[in-house]
Amino acid sequence: MQLQGKWIVITGGSSGIGKGLAARLASTNRVTIVAEDGQRLERAAEEIRATGASITTERCDIGVAADVDALAERLLSDGSVPDVLVHSAGFGTYRAFEASPMDEIERLLDVNLIGHIRLTKRLLDAMVRKRSGAICFIASIAGRLPITPNAAYGAAKHGMIGIAEALRLELRRFGIEVTTVCPGRVDTAFFDHPTFRERTVGVENRSSLSVEKVADATVEAIEKNRRMTCIPLTLAIGTWFFDTFPGLTRPLYDILMKARMERLYADARR
Repeated sequence: MQLQGKWIVITGGSSGIGKGLAARLASTNRVTIVAEDGQRLERAAEEIRATGASITTERCDIGVAADVDALAERLLSDGSVPDVLVHSAGFGTYRAFEASPMDEIERLLDVNLIGHIRLTKRLLDAMVRKRSGAICFIASIAGRLPITPNAAYGAAKHGMIGIAEALRLELRRFGIEVTTVCPGRVDTAFFDHPTFRERTVGVENRSSLSVEKVADATVEAIEKNRRMTCIPLTLAIGTWFFDTFPGLTRPLYDILMKARMERLYADARR
């Protein structure tokens, strides 16, 4: 699907990858960005409008079912149907599962997975009737590899990949394309959560992808209808080795994850 003259709805559009995608696409498409914080949402929209592009906003907490239902109703209220739905909203924490409050675990699952499933379901009948469209799930490398201490976040991203893979097979008969993008560490406000700021950073976390690079790769993935795109290429190669040669890669990977956990508990003095 060529992304020109399309109506593109992007969740998590007030910052990070979602905002970067909106800025990348708004000059040649009708873009609607969605986010929980209304003030941040409008600031992001004004920044993009300052470039001469047109953009609209919708406030919605993707982790709250009533908000998602209301958003879907507003999007479809005039009979129009989005051409592209990009699921980019998400957040993470750097906390072991055993130390995580249950309400935090539920929030991680609601924001990173359940809300996106709900929005997809609410818009899907209209897309099926239209017999065209594209859905892009911005997952994470944490959906391909078990990354500690991010169990709930990783579970949500594994789930996102799982539903994307199944929907790609189910929806192709209706002309609806489904793609998944799995970035590694990206330089965004994702890491502003206090649990990330309090940790000792390991060598594996000292480089980041730019938002622009991820946005470019996402646009290419949608336009070329790629099943899955891992960014950077080294992660795509790494996950292939991880799956193909588990006897070799898993023991080495276990050592890396054990070191991360030991640093975490050393920081917490437990």
